[in-house]
Amino acid sequence: MDTSSHNLVRGFFEPVLTCARRYDRGVGFFSSSWLRINAQGMVAFAANGGRARWVTSPILDPADWEALLLGDAARDDTVLRQALEHTILSLGDTLDRATRSALAWMVADEVLTFKLALPRNKLERGDFHDKFGVFTDAEGDQVGFNGSYNDSVQGMRNYESIKIFCSWEPAFAPLVRADAERFERLWNNHDPNVRAFDLPAALREQIVRLREDARPYPEPEWIQLKKLQDARSSYREPRPITPSVVTLRDYQVDAIDAWFAHGCCGLLEMATGTGKTITSLAASARLYEREGQLAFIIAVPYQHLVDQWAEEARAFGYEPILAYQSKARWLNPLNQQIIEYNGGYRRCISVIVTHSTFARDDFQHTIARLQGASLLIADEAHHLGAEQQRQSYPEHVPFRLALSATPDRWFDDAGTLALRDYFGETVFSFTLEQAIGVSLTNYYYYPHRVELTDEEMDRYAELSAKIARLAHRNDTDAQEALRMLLIKRADLLNNAENKLTELARLMTNPDEVAHALFYCAPGQIDAVLRLIGIEKGVRVHRFTAEEDPRTRQRLLSEFASGQLQGLVAMKCLDEGVDVPTTQTAYFLASSGNPREFIQRRGRVLRQSPGKQFAVLHDLVAIPATTISGHSTVAFDIERSIMRRELQRIKEFAGPALNKHPALDAVWTIARQYGVMDF
Repeated sequence: MDTSSHNLVRGFFEPVLTCARRYDRGVGFFSSSWLRINAQGMVAFAANGGRARWVTSPILDPADWEALLLGDAARDDTVLRQALEHTILSLGDTLDRATRSALAWMVADEVLTFKLALPRNKLERGDFHDKFGVFTDAEGDQVGFNGSYNDSVQGMRNYESIKIFCSWEPAFAPLVRADAERFERLWNNHDPNVRAFDLPAALREQIVRLREDARPYPEPEWIQLKKLQDARSSYREPRPITPSVVTLRDYQVDAIDAWFAHGCCGLLEMATGTGKTITSLAASARLYEREGQLAFIIAVPYQHLVDQWAEEARAFGYEPILAYQSKARWLNPLNQQIIEYNGGYRRCISVIVTHSTFARDDFQHTIARLQGASLLIADEAHHLGAEQQRQSYPEHVPFRLALSATPDRWFDDAGTLALRDYFGETVFSFTLEQAIGVSLTNYYYYPHRVELTDEEMDRYAELSAKIARLAHRNDTDAQEALRMLLIKRADLLNNAENKLTELARLMTNPDEVAHALFYCAPGQIDAVLRLIGIEKGVRVHRFTAEEDPRTRQRLLSEFASGQLQGLVAMKCLDEGVDVPTTQTAYFLASSGNPREFIQRRGRVLRQSPGKQFAVLHDLVAIPATTISGHSTVAFDIERSIMRRELQRIKEFAGPALNKHPALDAVWTIARQYGVMDF
């Protein structure tokens, strides 16, 4: 049979493997890809209790060599064996999708056994280049073959051929018997000119010559696994410890003490910029010292935070797996490390995962196998209170730490309750007011009242009247309509036309603008860019979800260096993006969610060398006296909205260096609406 006129897999290997109980093969080149293209036959062979022996050349692909060594080690190591078995859903499926995992698993099960052949004596410096095989069925009948065909995908692409001999045909029986005897001589090292090495012996003798190709390989993981099996000693990660260059502030030490006092469960309610990351990593290092081992899971809301946490974690001695995007990047390494951790081969493992990946079944099923001391740290933990996220809380993780400046979810009591039920109540609080002058800079706050245009006032009054009519209706349709009307009215205030007029007035010296952030509503961003970038000539750039991570990093670098005078953003700077050089912020829009303005203020107040204080300009669109003539219900709704807005202004003004002048600016509005208790 030849590859030009026949399909060797369908026409020969598959039907013979289906009937065989033993397969002995001597071949110059083996690749795991042969298993993939012969998947159906190998499934039947394994299911029938088949056993195969390969004598092959020591010239192997690094990944195939890794799989062979892992499988061989797993024969005597139950931990490694469990790791392999976990990756197998069905043999046929795995042969098709993850061939090297199947190869290792079949070696562990002794479905396949390999020896590497090295010519010696008169064949010294040569290669093992033979290509023959013998199949044997349950009755003892045999089929032998030999020819030019190698066990690889390339063998199917080349022009290759084999000759086939059956033992039940008298003329061919001696040929089959001769190949079977020749294989036994090779396998048992009875050939004086060929030495066959078991896999560990081949490693010791350093006879493996890894095949090179155009793509460089990282150091194979089998090296570590082999050390585990041979030494039977624990694999030690670098010991997690608070680095000497980190000096914890007193409040950070107090936070860690409080968390330990509550059984290493609870919530740290610490303002943005107060060092929650460092505090939690130091707490984890202390927990590791106490427990003697630790599996460490960090869940963060965004991909860029994975990278930021990874950099900090490495400084504390962790070597985290980064779990986001394609699971091909992290699933197998995480599975392997968990097996090693459970078996005592590792004292510490760590993974940093996005909230979305954290909630996925494949991640949850993987960490469900963790045994022993484990810790979950949730950064910006309020996100995990969402309905779809709170279904994924791992109950078997005993130690839990939630981090958030604003842990309670806005208008979501169920989510807040679930979050606190799982992580525990707040064990330590360090407010923004406490942080100013300690870990945050002082600031000046200037609220600017912005009048609505006549057209906007008419639209505002129209929306308010509709809202009043729906306010006391509890049916679902009315509540949804009310929600949409409130959003429309909030958008109207956020996008008030005179905010741009006021912004233009504030920017009297564009050349002096430096390190400025402009927070806008989605509908404002182009107009703000046009005003300050084109009309005022300020070097600014948008910073939104439309920019890719590399562009964002470049923009932040240019902003920090002063190449850019400002960034115009919507929500991308709310959580997890460090802009400590910010000196001035202009708030043109905000939602009623207190988390938004708390996060933004804290981000602007981060300390930076040479930064003595920050300046916050808050452009507040407040309707004029339009309530007269409306119902009492309308007035009550209006006053409630104004109370929330004035409360926000009061919170901004309270810790400011110019507290009283800032509050004076809004007393007139407070008296107008009868809101004197804000």
